Amino acid sequence: MSLRTSSAFASLALLVACGEESPPPPGDEVDCGIGAGVDLSPVCTLEQVAGSDEVVLHHPDGGFRRLTRDPATGTLVPLDGAEPLVPQAGEGEMLQFAIGDDRYRIPQALLAPPAR
Repeated sequence: MSLRTSSAFASLALLVACGEESPPPPGDEVDCGIGAGVDLSPVCTLEQVAGSDEVVLHHPDGGFRRLTRDPATGTLVPLDGAEPLVPQAGEGEMLQFAIGDDRYRIPQALLAPPAR
């Protein structure tokens, strides 16, 4: 009986832990619209992957997009077999693009290759 009771408490502890919010990912807040027709707002996080040309765009729902800089052109390319990146008209020093139904607007300065 005590084994069943301790198993029940362990399961309850796991359920409580699952309900806790994890800390936001490290990086800079950027504009995105996740899903068809969603307005751009500053709810995504741009993470620079240390020691590489990769960046990760974290969505507020826990989803993400991994991209890398093409060494020949410096442009961003989606990784992991993702849909293609489609450039859109940006304003000033902003890079704007879509991947599938998701849209992003990022200051170009945040996408500059890291100093090595």
